[in-house]
Amino acid sequence: MDQAILVGLSYKETTEETMNSLIELEHLADALGIKTKDKVVQNAKQITPRFYIGSGKVQEIKTMIAVLDIDIVIFDDTLSPAQIKNLEKELEVQIIDRSFLILSIFAERAQSREAVLEVSLAQKMYLLPRLVGMGNSLSRQGGGSYNAKGPGETKLELDRRKLVNEISFIKKELEKIKSERQISRQKRMKNQIPVVALVGYTNAGKSSLMNSLSRYLHHDSEPVLEKDMLFATLDTKAKRLQKENHPPFILIDTVGFVSKLPHELIRSFESTLSDVVQADLLIHVVDGAYFNPLQIDTTRAVLTEIGADHIERLLVLTKKEIALMQPPVHEDYIFVSNRTNENIDVLVDAIYGHLYKQNRIQLLRIPFDQGQIFSKIKENNTVLETRYEEDGTYVKVILTPDQTELYKNYLIDKNNKTA
Repeated sequence: MDQAILVGLSYKETTEETMNSLIELEHLADALGIKTKDKVVQNAKQITPRFYIGSGKVQEIKTMIAVLDIDIVIFDDTLSPAQIKNLEKELEVQIIDRSFLILSIFAERAQSREAVLEVSLAQKMYLLPRLVGMGNSLSRQGGGSYNAKGPGETKLELDRRKLVNEISFIKKELEKIKSERQISRQKRMKNQIPVVALVGYTNAGKSSLMNSLSRYLHHDSEPVLEKDMLFATLDTKAKRLQKENHPPFILIDTVGFVSKLPHELIRSFESTLSDVVQADLLIHVVDGAYFNPLQIDTTRAVLTEIGADHIERLLVLTKKEIALMQPPVHEDYIFVSNRTNENIDVLVDAIYGHLYKQNRIQLLRIPFDQGQIFSKIKENNTVLETRYEEDGTYVKVILTPDQTELYKNYLIDKNNKTA
């Protein structure tokens, strides 16, 4: 395994917050098989333009590199091309930053054509201004698992023009995929099926919650991957779920978030994240056993950045079965267990309550020769009462405003007359 020192600069936040961020950075490094040997935090009033950190701290790290036999120094923030170049020249080891690390993880996890294209675009956009600065980082081929795929196996001889052309090509390919998604989305809208998107920090339990909801609602499809791993799933997964005698909804599992997510990645994943922006309801999933309020703030910040902060949000905490205490959350939430299914029924009721606030109880009279209408209503709605009279089937049912308009010819008014 490659040995690394992690470096953080505390100038906008407390030392404790910076150290917590470095702990998360350690998990990110571990996801790529990089072993953290030590962590360094410098307290400063501002960033040093030449090295990001002070020159004295650079010399301290240089000594640590020799003593600990270090291969890589990873910085917790995004470095400028000049800073990377200066640090590599001074420390004589590979220098990477948090953005490069996250992009490398995404490169390993990407499977679908869409995800591969999105990651490749993000890497190239990150790489474009850093062609000169990242000399050692790009020239090392297969030096460690973190660089197994690298930025498309890019070498230094790639000139800027070629990179720009590749970026342009990938954007065009993603536009085609975006158009296909739009067609699928329009079809859902035509069928009036609302969309619920799972959002939240990576490894918070989104995929597990999707599987729990699928089991509870007797959806017989293949379960999505559950793994105790950062960014285990990058590709959007969608399932059509439906509670008995209720309307259906589409549940979407999206890519997880993490603090200081590279802007290149957010822009590149516009196609995937568009499902979040177009959703009718967001289920904000948070790890309830290892609760960290900063993760809630991070998710909110990303939702704001992608333009999804206006969408109604339902906060759900997971891992209730192993939580030692009630998390100190200052808003309403539902605490669930994906292992025992505790409160999954409450969550399902809450989803329907949020999606169908405008539903109303209506009385319909359906002629006997239109039995297909009655069958469709029974399948997709909550039927409260059914009675059979000489002139047809009378049904007391909960309808959405759109369904009320659809079945307006069967409505019974207050005077017990068909509308």
